[in-house]
Amino acid sequence: MVVVVVLCWIHSFSINTSLQRNSMRPRVELENVAGEVWPGGYDLTPHKTSKKLVSVLDIIGTGHSQVSALSCHGSYLATVTHEPGANLVFIVSVSNNKFYLLKRMVEQCTALVFHPHQETQLFLASASCKVYSINVEDGSVVVMQGHKLPVVGVDAGLRSPVVLTFNPQEVLLWSWPSMVLTNRLRQQEPLPVVWAGHVWQRDELVVAYSCGSVLLWPGRKPTTEVHIKPPEGLVLECRAFAASRGGEWLVGGGQSHLLVTYSLTSRCVAQVVQLPSSCTDVARCFFLPAICPNYPQVLAVLTSRGVLNVIDFTNTTKLKTLRAQWHLIDSVSVSECSGFLGVTYDNSTTKVYPLRALLPATAPGEVQPAVVAKEEVAFQIVEERKKEKQQEEKDEERKKAALKNVQELLDKNKWCRILLEFGSFPDKYRRVIWASVLELPRNYSVFSALLDKGTHPAYQDLEETLQLSDTGLFKALQRTLSCLAHWAPFLAKVSYLPEFVFPFIKVYRTNPLLAFEVSATVILNWCRLWFEFWPSVGVTVLNMVEQLVCEADSTLLAHLMRLRVTAKCYAWPLLTSAFSRVVSSSDWLVLWDHLLASPPSLLPCVAAAFTLASRHSLLSCTEAKEVELYYQQESWVSVRKVVEQAYDLHQHKKKVHSLDKVFGTFTPLPSGGLPLFNIAPRPASSAAVQDENRLHALRSPSTTTATTTTTTTPRHASPHPSLSSFKPEHPHQQKQEEMVYVIGQQELQQQEEQCLDSIMRLRQRHLATAMT
Repeated sequence: MVVVVVLCWIHSFSINTSLQRNSMRPRVELENVAGEVWPGGYDLTPHKTSKKLVSVLDIIGTGHSQVSALSCHGSYLATVTHEPGANLVFIVSVSNNKFYLLKRMVEQCTALVFHPHQETQLFLASASCKVYSINVEDGSVVVMQGHKLPVVGVDAGLRSPVVLTFNPQEVLLWSWPSMVLTNRLRQQEPLPVVWAGHVWQRDELVVAYSCGSVLLWPGRKPTTEVHIKPPEGLVLECRAFAASRGGEWLVGGGQSHLLVTYSLTSRCVAQVVQLPSSCTDVARCFFLPAICPNYPQVLAVLTSRGVLNVIDFTNTTKLKTLRAQWHLIDSVSVSECSGFLGVTYDNSTTKVYPLRALLPATAPGEVQPAVVAKEEVAFQIVEERKKEKQQEEKDEERKKAALKNVQELLDKNKWCRILLEFGSFPDKYRRVIWASVLELPRNYSVFSALLDKGTHPAYQDLEETLQLSDTGLFKALQRTLSCLAHWAPFLAKVSYLPEFVFPFIKVYRTNPLLAFEVSATVILNWCRLWFEFWPSVGVTVLNMVEQLVCEADSTLLAHLMRLRVTAKCYAWPLLTSAFSRVVSSSDWLVLWDHLLASPPSLLPCVAAAFTLASRHSLLSCTEAKEVELYYQQESWVSVRKVVEQAYDLHQHKKKVHSLDKVFGTFTPLPSGGLPLFNIAPRPASSAAVQDENRLHALRSPSTTTATTTTTTTPRHASPHPSLSSFKPEHPHQQKQEEMVYVIGQQELQQQEEQCLDSIMRLRQRHLATAMT
């Protein structure tokens, strides 16, 4: 008998001990109109940086599934419980450890959100098409009427002077804090609105539609509209959008595992990301506040199956995949400044978790936390489950095998053999093949940094000089040119750069990153000798083209010399236009299939081969203007014939003229950054500087003074005040520096004249041979 009593006492003591241990977690049971949080005096602030996935506050409702929202500093939590015949709006005051009934409604709640800057201001939308702006402290209510359909979303920026309410057919603007209706955005197309918001950093209104289209109104002016088209070739049924904290990006997703990223600064689709296998669709997405410096931009994606994926948006890598143990996640609300997350389950329960627990447990320089018992964890990491871990390992092996097959498929040597056999790459896969042949690194972060710099001043007025009917194509060209100029400021001075890169932009108009990298790779490898004598033409390249033409057909060259036509008239337009003037669009693609798959030394051979293939047309010309006109319009010459002759010239003349040594070998862009653009006019040699010094010594004083004065003017016209007021200690030192600048400029002119003289002597020698 004594043993039985002792055992019963031990059993009851263990039960009471476990209850006390579990009861220390604060809990709210919404059974009464008002009450207190139990236990009293509980403070959530110390749990803000907790890395354990343990709820710090539980709110248990009595009705059906509910909606909840956290205030910006976490002082209040609003929740709506749906009971038969009524919808009850409760407020949980975390700082005062109490809860109370705020409002009783007949209609169902369709949207619930706190103002991100005003702690006590709650927006509540009902099925009666009304939106209530409620002060949770004193209960004052402002009714916002004007919608014809129930509101599904309310957006208020952190520092925005407006509040947006929207449904699938309407977007209304309200002034803050007066809550007066100021504007109604017009709908040009009958497309369902999924999200609307105000990017206060640039004062822009953004409206996103279910088809993936995005409309922007800069300056909140309804008359000015910018349209971002959805990605081509994809059928999107978007159900959720989210703007980044800095206002640079907008992401959207829907009933597929694809996530579209829009660049709001460059007005285009930046990329389309394939979400992990655990994320089958996108029911809601939102950016988390920057609570950890190692993860400045973290995106949370909630699926319709109640799975929450946490993604590092900067590196587009998955951090965690989380889900509840027994119930599905209905909705998630995040506090802007407090560092907490409110999760609502399908059993009318809302739990509050620290945001830091959603990030990886360890980070560089941080201490690994203690192991958490499974029964204390409300979330379960999917990767930790054995079956799912095995499945992910199988999927990873399958992906590696598929990647290996793709790499074998995109092998450069295989594609070159296909090119030589069929004469061109397949049209359907040309963009992928070019990216593989050029070994593009896809440096998204570098390209994003260049995009953030905006339009380069050299191309601000490009629309006035370049008339394009296609607005999207013009913006793609302007964007690529600006990125090239920000990377290499020297390119902003090259007048023919827009015409040269324009055909490549047409090929990659839907992928700005590849358009930039293809243009930069071609310039670095195929155009590096064009700027030796800038602003004059590339004498080295033209000299090589003329030598190839002379050795292959001296009669044709003699005819061009009689007409006083130089390589600057017939070869330079071909090169600077990338042959787009003289061949059709389809032939241009075939021509650059061969150029990109071959060494850069093939380019002058193609220019010479086109001139040789045009022999009969050029011999019929009687004036130099006729020859120039021939190279300004589309020609009848077969591109395949030009390519065959170019290969023949390259094979027979490669060793004679050391083409590979002169034009170099192909060098791809490095991964993780961009190379230094060190292509510039040739510097003056020291011997030439000494010769020029002797010439200056023989000049008269007036000539030297005039030269020095002319050179000194731009040096003293510095816009910087400290530079304009600076005076050297020794005036002779300043004059010597100015003389070196003049000497370098004259040395370049001498080198150019020497190259031109050698070309003229070569012409005369071959002309004499042809006449005899």
